[in-house]
Amino acid sequence: MVEKEEAGGGISEEEAAQYDRQIRLWGLEAQKRLRASRVLLVGMKGLGAEIAKNLILAGVKGLTMLDHEQVSPEDPGAQFLIRTGSIGRNRAEASLERAQNLNPMVDVKVDTENIEKKPESFFTQFDAKVVFCSIKEALEVDWSSDKAKAALKRTTPDYFLLQVLLKFRTDKGRDPNSDTFGEDSELLLQIRNDVLDSLGVNPDLLPEDFVRYCFSEMAPVCAVVGGILAQEIVKALSQRDPPHNNFFFFDGMKGNGIVECLGPK
Repeated sequence: MVEKEEAGGGISEEEAAQYDRQIRLWGLEAQKRLRASRVLLVGMKGLGAEIAKNLILAGVKGLTMLDHEQVSPEDPGAQFLIRTGSIGRNRAEASLERAQNLNPMVDVKVDTENIEKKPESFFTQFDAKVVFCSIKEALEVDWSSDKAKAALKRTTPDYFLLQVLLKFRTDKGRDPNSDTFGEDSELLLQIRNDVLDSLGVNPDLLPEDFVRYCFSEMAPVCAVVGGILAQEIVKALSQRDPPHNNFFFFDGMKGNGIVECLGPK
């Protein structure tokens, strides 16, 4: 590439044209930090696809999509990077072509190995790691304390819904499945009662119709949450703005999101 000195030193003419809006938005130095950053993204379902799209378009140096799972019949409903007819293929490999076409200037790679088999040295090559993992400890709040009780009125019910889903996943080793809707719905309601009782919270805080929202990814929800999460990653890499403090919950039915500051117990 031909370097364009007036663009800020080290930014090519092609990059200056590609990222013109972003450079105007968050500045040249922030864009240079982004283009020097390599990101690991673990999990290429609907949310992962949205995060990948936003980071690739933002202009990171490289993005590695890691996923050892195969494309399921439900995936194409929210995962736009996967082409029709890809069921049974590795999810990351099925996403590669469309992901790379978003921005040829970004080095997009695929890793099909299970993250649990990766040595610690593997992660040192990345400037940011996006891993969907258990956040049980971070979500533990002592709701019996006076401070927590005072905050309960403004705490979104989505916080408690997430607690129920985490318990379901722990007990069943999977997410709720539409093929077993009746059975899983009953179990979700039972878990709601058990979990909220154990937290000292009235189960009615989470209405029974919450089970309808638990059985599949919704493309619009993935788009919103993926956009917010990618924005936080860009903040971290570009060192431009402070991150959210510290949980973002989005209600796909109401169409609104909220940032909650929830400390550990």
